[in-house]
Amino acid sequence: MEQPIQTVHGLLDIEPPAPPPESNVPAILSSLVLVIFLITLTTFAVRRFYSYRSQAKRHLRRLKKSVELQDTDTALNRDTAFRLAGVLTRGLGLNGITSSTPLPTELDQHHERWQLFINNLSISRFANHASKASKKKQMFYDALFWLKNWP
Repeated sequence: MEQPIQTVHGLLDIEPPAPPPESNVPAILSSLVLVIFLITLTTFAVRRFYSYRSQAKRHLRRLKKSVELQDTDTALNRDTAFRLAGVLTRGLGLNGITSSTPLPTELDQHHERWQLFINNLSISRFANHASKASKKKQMFYDALFWLKNWP
């Protein structure tokens, strides 16, 4: 219950001091943490989007779409094989893809699949005509597999 201010001989009674203003520190710290989190998240997303591997995956999908629209043949032609090898070379960070390209130790269980893929890719790149040994669909599927699983 508040008591009314009393006057004694025309003077006001002593008032209690005003309460201190509320601190803005928690709101400022919360805002700062949120801004740092958003900057970190944005940096991570941009790095991931512009990484060699992500660019190679997007390029591979575009190459697959353009090849599917143009060709009716199921075999991989020479030009497409060279373009596929270029995408993989950039995406995997290799100097080139040949039969002597080593498979990382983390993927040793896929050694036979790697050798089959490399052999089919080499046949498609260096044959005079489209090789029936390498199907387009399987080659693109394998290329995407290597882009996703390469360390």
